[in-house]
Amino acid sequence: IPGVPVSSPRRSAQAVLFDLGDTLFRLHPLETASAFARFGELLAERAGMNSVEAQSIARALGDALAAHFETLYQAGSTDEPSVAATAEPLLTRFGSEAPGLAGTLDHLLGECDIARWDPPAGRDAQVRAFADAGLRVAFVSNTRTPAALMRRRLQEFGLLEHAHAALFSVELGERKPGERIYRAALEAIGVDAVDAVFVGDRMREDVRGPQDVGMRAILTHEFRREEPAGRPPDGIIGSLVEV
Repeated sequence: IPGVPVSSPRRSAQAVLFDLGDTLFRLHPLETASAFARFGELLAERAGMNSVEAQSIARALGDALAAHFETLYQAGSTDEPSVAATAEPLLTRFGSEAPGLAGTLDHLLGECDIARWDPPAGRDAQVRAFADAGLRVAFVSNTRTPAALMRRRLQEFGLLEHAHAALFSVELGERKPGERIYRAALEAIGVDAVDAVFVGDRMREDVRGPQDVGMRAILTHEFRREEPAGRPPDGIIGSLVEV
């Protein structure tokens, strides 16, 4: 009808981008006490300290790191510094050993993180189905765990081979919902935002953030339930097969 705007049907998706934790697999609670205990042992060995003092330093370092990262989160910052970069200035008392110690702690905490991943049976086949259907697949995750450990674990679960790209906030120095990480993922798979769908378990990072850059966004309740607030997701699912 002349003069009456006609809405266009939505374009078919060419890509699906997935969050990881509590989206593709369940995340069990993070246990870091063992990592800091092991770090205390290493301090005692490398610095010639007594065990009690070394363990006290390790625990204090853990408290300082937790407070720093919590401050960033509460301030709404999307900065994502690595554990190693954050810990090194707190270890200057150990001189030239500080960078190596910071890197070791980064690895120990990363191992604790990936140990808590719990994928459901058949998840690799479900992800492969998207790629087999001709969709570009990407993983986009907020994490301070070293990227090499993330990729190793995804490969162990048979997931990495089905992704055309895997982006981790610690590599970019920015976490969701910062726009740069979404745009970097879209560029990596060569798809425009309007042709992509994002799937995740959090409203701020996995719904509003992707929608702000032009993607459609689906909220999953498979492993945790966050109720929609404000702008609604484009869909809500109870399992991955519903996508």
